[in-house]
Amino acid sequence: MKEEKYWVLLSKKLAGEATPAELEELRDTLLNHPEWVANAESLSEFWASQPLANPSATQKAEDAYLAHVNRLKEMAPDFKVATTDNYDSLFAEKPKPLFKKWAVYTIACMAALTIFLLWFPFGQSDSKGQSAANLLADNEISIGKGSRTKIQLPDGSTVWINSGSKLMYAGSFSATSREVTLEGEAYFDVTKDAAHPFIVHTAGIDIKVLGTAFNVNAYTAEPTIEATLIHGAIEVTNKNQPGTPKIMLKPHEKLVFNKVLASVTGKKQDAPIATAQEPEASPISIRPLAKNVTDTAIVETAWVYNKLVFEDERFEDLAVRMERWFNVKISIESDKLKNFKISGSFVNETAEEAVKVLQMLIPFSYSINKNEINIMRK
Repeated sequence: MKEEKYWVLLSKKLAGEATPAELEELRDTLLNHPEWVANAESLSEFWASQPLANPSATQKAEDAYLAHVNRLKEMAPDFKVATTDNYDSLFAEKPKPLFKKWAVYTIACMAALTIFLLWFPFGQSDSKGQSAANLLADNEISIGKGSRTKIQLPDGSTVWINSGSKLMYAGSFSATSREVTLEGEAYFDVTKDAAHPFIVHTAGIDIKVLGTAFNVNAYTAEPTIEATLIHGAIEVTNKNQPGTPKIMLKPHEKLVFNKVLASVTGKKQDAPIATAQEPEASPISIRPLAKNVTDTAIVETAWVYNKLVFEDERFEDLAVRMERWFNVKISIESDKLKNFKISGSFVNETAEEAVKVLQMLIPFSYSINKNEINIMRK
């Protein structure tokens, strides 16, 4: 569809004069041109800011949604993407302005469009000189430390990406499968499509699904890769031993892949067979999750709900997670402190507030220099 037609449809929609067929046509257009959604959303917000006779509960709900969108933009200012929420908000019923005449609507809308196009041209660059459209075209999404974001893939699947992570995928999935590559941590809610399996590639394992929700923790610097299944089913393949049987995970189970053991096992395959061998430790283990626990309280998935949850975790390991979560550098000078095991959670705390909370559980002192935190024994 030509851009001019899109603006006509959007104008009619904002004025409340669009037919159901035109609304459907506009929705299809935005789905096919996700790079236009941010502009349409901003214009809808501008249009909705006109004075109302009696602000209703619907308007309050829309204000709350826009506040939520702004918070998400603050979390990931360099990344814009079209999600189902964007489309729904654009097509939600809103109270109409006091003026009723179509001619007045058209004039006002065209004026707003002119101002908007002057201020927010398509492909406007962000602070790094890279447009949202270019980010989508590159098919590589990198999330810095201290940030988290949510995206929608070409098949409609939703992915939450944790801080310090990178997700790579093709602009349009192939005719036979849907494949992504992950470095870091992400939570996937996959759209079911039996004819096109969804595959997540990591450094040590491949995870194949049809339609399910699961979390993958595959940070390069960490010694393990974890796949946690919330519901549905996933099939895990050990990339170091492609001939070994695939592992099927059940809901509320976690698979832990030990990179060090996998490396040792892979080397032993090339060694001469001895007459007597000690039993080898498997690089893959399956652990059940705690029962009767909500998703927001599960250690492996709580981050999706903006909670950093830790349970019987070594202070040194928690410090690594806190570095990504708060975008700081933490050094612990004492081996004894590193091995303390602690449980708890952080939600809205700053890095220093979190350290002060930990002081109630572990006896230590600390110093802060910009974004570097040094922890010492008392």
